[in-house]
Amino acid sequence: MDTQTIEALIERYTNGDEKPTLDHLFDHLSLQGMPQEKELLAEAYLSEFGQCHYDYMCGKFNNSEWIWELMEWIEKVEILSPDFDQSNYYKAHVYEMLSNVDEEPQNKIKFNNLCIAHLRHQQEINKDDVTLLIDLAENLFLYCRLSQDYQAQTFNEIKSLFLKALHLERKEEHQSSFFGFNGSAIRSFLNMSYEFLALTFNNNTKIHKEFKLAFKRAIKLYTEKNPSIYYHWAATLVQMTTWVDYPKIDTCRISQEVVDSLWKEAKDVLNLATDIPSDDEHFLTSIGHLFDTVAKKEAKYSYFETAFNYYSKALKVNNETWSTPYYASNTLKMMALIHLTNKEHDASITLFNQGLQIFENAQKKISDFQLSVYHGDYLYDYSKYLENFSNENTLLEAKKQFEDSRILGKDFYTHPYYGLAKTTLRLGNKKECLSILKTCGALFSNAYHTHDFNDIIDDTDFAEVREDILNMIPNIKE
Repeated sequence: MDTQTIEALIERYTNGDEKPTLDHLFDHLSLQGMPQEKELLAEAYLSEFGQCHYDYMCGKFNNSEWIWELMEWIEKVEILSPDFDQSNYYKAHVYEMLSNVDEEPQNKIKFNNLCIAHLRHQQEINKDDVTLLIDLAENLFLYCRLSQDYQAQTFNEIKSLFLKALHLERKEEHQSSFFGFNGSAIRSFLNMSYEFLALTFNNNTKIHKEFKLAFKRAIKLYTEKNPSIYYHWAATLVQMTTWVDYPKIDTCRISQEVVDSLWKEAKDVLNLATDIPSDDEHFLTSIGHLFDTVAKKEAKYSYFETAFNYYSKALKVNNETWSTPYYASNTLKMMALIHLTNKEHDASITLFNQGLQIFENAQKKISDFQLSVYHGDYLYDYSKYLENFSNENTLLEAKKQFEDSRILGKDFYTHPYYGLAKTTLRLGNKKECLSILKTCGALFSNAYHTHDFNDIIDDTDFAEVREDILNMIPNIKE
């Protein structure tokens, strides 16, 4: 019998039920099902659990009754699959969710303690599981916050758990690729080191320094052999600078002074990562993004240059993609604009032209609507910054790219229309510009929504027709 899919089981055992569910199957299979059928149903429960947990992380699965149902699913998995040895891990996460959604402080602590207890039981089975170690450390720290009980003994255990996780993560079997080593222990260790500074308890600064020192001593054992670690280190620090506006800890924020120190440390770490050898396209683009992010905040040429060097290496690994040519050319444009600000016109032209060549080379390899639309944007900016819109040929080539993008994208995106409209306006045809926008507005309106042009209404490139666009909106459906 074919039992390769859960759909096959539903068809076999619940045919005729109005709304067959996994629980219908459980009623049929738990007592008389074949082992492979039970195993398939157990896998289906775990898959649904994973989806629900993802929805919970997105803020969509936050009803305590729903969450309690997940506990029943795990208990059913235990019946279906007697050899299943991850029950404590799953039950721990159920209690973690319950602690988060419950509004009663004592219940939060109670569920948190149950979560910790199950994680400890799971650790007896999976002693060398990095994720489990991190989960236990973070929930121990959550207990400190919920109970306002900040004990040195607890902090020492948390630090020990993170150190073990960090060392385990460096094992050879975890280094198959850039994303094979995802840096989760690095991120969590650093995050918690700074979370102490967002709370007010005795010796919080001292604890922060102890954690940071322990982290640095541990991580430096590995950086020489694998300098890609610097990416995870610096990326975490840069991400944490947003805490001043979007705090990780409820009602707590790190100070601007701490943010400034984080930014300085991130730059110090990046200075050690300017030329990391790699043939992993994903790593090369990711670290390129990181340098690009810092470059934009610092407005510093050398960071843009390093970002471009990484993107260039990624292009050598894979030149049949729309994204890397866009990243590389955009970085060249930012460098060109710095030269332009410094009245170095020739240097700016050289870099802009280098970016154009990257786009042209890419289009010999692939045909993609995103590649065309960004090529159009690049030509438009070339005309804007270097030619003051005086060269009709550049604008016509930009228009062609936007039209190609519209066709390749099958009229599914607004970006090509906006590009066509602004380029047509610069070519002196205001009437055609408005006609393109009207077509765009009608295309992206429906019975329930009128396209509002919010993306361009205050764009200086459309300043000449702003009032016309505003007047157009009420009449689009007609």
